[in-house]
Amino acid sequence: MRVIGTVNVLEDAGMQRSMVRASWAILAAGAGVALVLWLVSLASGRRVLEPVSLGWVLGLAAASLVALPVHELVHAAAFVLLGAGDVRVSFGFKDFMLYTSANGAVLPRGRFMAVLLAPSVVVTALFALAGCVWHAPLFALLGGAFHLAGCTGDLGMVHIIRVTPAASFVRDSPVGIDLLTEE
Repeated sequence: MRVIGTVNVLEDAGMQRSMVRASWAILAAGAGVALVLWLVSLASGRRVLEPVSLGWVLGLAAASLVALPVHELVHAAAFVLLGAGDVRVSFGFKDFMLYTSANGAVLPRGRFMAVLLAPSVVVTALFALAGCVWHAPLFALLGGAFHLAGCTGDLGMVHIIRVTPAASFVRDSPVGIDLLTEE
């Protein structure tokens, strides 16, 4: 296999700027939807959103912090489930980012995209489920938005894989991914 591209999430300043912009856009969208729901509440005269208290804010902050390592554990589980039997997973922290690494693991492009997307789907769905169970749509909305804002590196790598059809395989690297093609 031959390397046809690399994505360096941990060291590429341009990639990191792009991730930060995407994070702010996701947060703004979440805040915008919350504002619309609040305005609907005011206009309709009935409560659409749950009341917000100090306990509610602390609960959202705690859930958002817990979501970070859970996100990485979902990546690890996806690597083990979708990768070859010899995948070795490790965890790290750099520049305020937690990350999961299966350094050197090579997966077909679709499986690698599934590994990258798994936490975005699973953890955000857990926020939605919590909102349904606790009748707390604002908690679900903001928790999901905070989580997705932290997924921009994964989402960016999925986008790059998707727009590089020649990359039939993807290899995990210590700083991101290598796009591979069969020779």
